Amino acid sequence: MRSLSSRGIRLKTLALLGAVALAASACGGTGHATSATTTTLAVPPSLVGYVTLIGTGSALGTGNGVRALDLSEGPGGPQRAFSVGNFPDAAAVSPDGKTLYVTNYSSNSVTPIDVATGRAGKDISVGSGPAGIAIAPDGKTAYVTNAGTSPIGTTVTPINLKTKKALPPIAVGAGPQGIAITPDGKTAYVADAGGIVTGQNAPLGHTVTPIDLSTGAPGAAIQVGNAPLGIAISPDGSTVYVANSGSGSVTPISVAGNAAGVPISVNGSPQALAATGSTLYVADDASTPAGNNLTAISISTGTAGKSVTLGAGPSSVAISPDGSTAYVVCNGAGQVVPVDLASGTVMKSSTITVGGGPYALALVTVPASKVARALAVPASPKGTSGASGASGK
Repeated sequence: MRSLSSRGIRLKTLALLGAVALAASACGGTGHATSATTTTLAVPPSLVGYVTLIGTGSALGTGNGVRALDLSEGPGGPQRAFSVGNFPDAAAVSPDGKTLYVTNYSSNSVTPIDVATGRAGKDISVGSGPAGIAIAPDGKTAYVTNAGTSPIGTTVTPINLKTKKALPPIAVGAGPQGIAITPDGKTAYVADAGGIVTGQNAPLGHTVTPIDLSTGAPGAAIQVGNAPLGIAISPDGSTVYVANSGSGSVTPISVAGNAAGVPISVNGSPQALAATGSTLYVADDASTPAGNNLTAISISTGTAGKSVTLGAGPSSVAISPDGSTAYVVCNGAGQVVPVDLASGTVMKSSTITVGGGPYALALVTVPASKVARALAVPASPKGTSGASGASGK
């Protein structure tokens, strides 16, 4: 079972911004006639969030579910539960918005879920302790970090998404967690967190490994802060940002020279990152009394700005396609918390309570005409209660 490190660092990996796909979709509509013209009013698509559930309390690390939420409808909107492997650590949606991929840390597998039908496919076997996942912009290959337990993991496993087969692993640093891919699809960056999970008999990591995706060859490790977890890339692809959970800082890395810049301090222990426009957003956990925030960092100046206080244990953050809202999973509070980025305020009336230990988050836009099918709980086989809402996987 995966658990929190005895060193007191809470493992909060990211459904990586660079790997979170937000697919544009055509909208349905209904005709409204006037005396002069006929106008078709588009029905806006729904924003669906897929939240992994890892368990709580004494059951932490034993969860095996994903809950789909209609974020456009808020707490009163439809939801659906899916069954996946044990300890679903991270999630990413393919660039075409059709498939969700979930890494199952304790099951050594990745579960694909068809977004349109809500059906889970056959698990894909990967290396030990799959943690982070990123999907190449062309949608052909997923890359999964293998953090392992004992022995600690030191690889990234590529997956051919057409065949759903794992390819030969790529060597990186110890205990790899977050992973992000540049927008041009040329390079992946891996956060080598080291021994941050109970059972990993290794020191804390403090490097990021770049991988040339054309050859699969890892480059020279880049020195960053302690226990790097979340990782994200600026929209223009020029800068990689790494959340140093053990140092209370974010390290920028220039993609052009793979050189680390001056770390940017934040209030707590940074867990997850997301970038949109000219701003990087950092979700930090409560390693200090000032923790549990979402902090805005200017990409152009590298300076931290306003922080928004959140619920306990932020573990993942993703930005809506229009850039107006950040959705933060607060693992300790059992909530998905939307933050209005223009005003820098929590949208309390739209906060959704999620049981079962919510952890990682991936977003996808779903056409209004398909939401009902995507989120409908499937009929139960004869002789079962149908109470779980499982996917029938």
